Amino acid sequence: MERDLVIIGAGPGGYTAALHGAKRGAGVCLIEQAAVGGVCLNCGCIPTKTLAASAELYARMRRAADFGLEVDQIRPNVAKIIKRKDDVVARLAKGLHQLLKQQGVELITGKASFLSSRELAIDNGQARTILEAKRIIIAAGTVPYIPSSFSYDGESVLTTDDALKLADLPASLVIIGGGVLGCEFASIFNALGVETAIVERFPSLIPSFDAELGQHLSLSFKRRGIRVYTGQIVEGIEKGAAGVRLCLASGEVLEAHRVLLAMGRKTAWEGLQLEKAGLVVDEGGKIPVGPDLRTKIPWIYAIGDINNIGPDLAHVASEQGLAVAEGLFARSPRVFTANSRVVPRCVFTDPEVASVGLTEAEAAEKGIKVRVNKFSYLANGKALALGEREGWVKLVAAEEGGRIIGAQIFGTRAAELIAEATLAISHGLTAGQLASLLHAHPTLTEAVMEAAGGLAGLGLYE
Repeated sequence: MERDLVIIGAGPGGYTAALHGAKRGAGVCLIEQAAVGGVCLNCGCIPTKTLAASAELYARMRRAADFGLEVDQIRPNVAKIIKRKDDVVARLAKGLHQLLKQQGVELITGKASFLSSRELAIDNGQARTILEAKRIIIAAGTVPYIPSSFSYDGESVLTTDDALKLADLPASLVIIGGGVLGCEFASIFNALGVETAIVERFPSLIPSFDAELGQHLSLSFKRRGIRVYTGQIVEGIEKGAAGVRLCLASGEVLEAHRVLLAMGRKTAWEGLQLEKAGLVVDEGGKIPVGPDLRTKIPWIYAIGDINNIGPDLAHVASEQGLAVAEGLFARSPRVFTANSRVVPRCVFTDPEVASVGLTEAEAAEKGIKVRVNKFSYLANGKALALGEREGWVKLVAAEEGGRIIGAQIFGTRAAELIAEATLAISHGLTAGQLASLLHAHPTLTEAVMEAAGGLAGLGLYE
């Protein structure tokens, strides 16, 4: 029987498309070779943030004396931390399975590959099933990027997937890659007492973010005891009985019990046999799509990390899945280009980092004259009450008209605060309009209000 829609990959993009397609009455088949929920639920967003929550709480408990509390014998129990992480993932996975079942989505476990542009083979290791589809969505996601020269073994040299399964903490760890993944794991391991170093080839950590965010995160890491090596390239990894040695291009040698490869992920298109469907990937390993997320084959779509319009984020994949399903079955076409939505980006380190819209440098590149204002957590009552003095909110507004076009936040709960700036940018609000919104007191969101007030000439701290 020909299915209305077959989706390859049950991550945020795939399962969102499946659920919305099924709600619109389509016959939907969802194929997943590993676990429902994809990278995000099983080895990305959810497990890392669950570990980060344990690490953050442990770090705060060690500061209990600052809050007038006397607490003795605090120590991490790795087995229980991992179990909590697994329990959170299992609970969400169970709920997702139930939701798919309620909506009538057919779920097939196995590895999919194209036989033609309308036919797919699914192999589960025991049997092979052939499916025909009127429409196909490729949402295959990513796998860890592992340089062949780095002697990966899953024991002394780990990927971020491996790090989530560790039964014990290494005494020392060097992380290669100072992007989002590397910095989040550096924050987690350092907070749990691991001697941690991080190596990044670019001049700053989180190089895809505003340079000031990377600089402040680097300073914060160093204050917490994380050794930061920026502008450095790892030339080789040597294994020994006592651990691992990393040779940097500068000639410096780093030693640790384990190494974590956190240089990003690559798209999981290999094995799909895209050529049999008439598709090819670009130089970056991405499937080219148009604004409607359609590939060059009219009935095949690509969503999430595997397409070429990014950015590679779970919430972007979900939005793209919704856009395709609604366009197909609700007859309400949606366009999702890289510039069609205001997309917040977050780094769940301690302290957190968040950004949305344009940075000051990006605005200058586009020839947009801007005004910038930054408000410190040091002048926010709630931040001081929480013991979180480290942080700031920076807003970027167009000089002409005062419309907010960008925001960068560094500090506790930055990932939550960025939503207010995202809303302001999405709806074209001016700094004055955002500052005039009545904010509850005392809250961290008042830092956003004060940053906007400073731009509008309403700030108390100018």
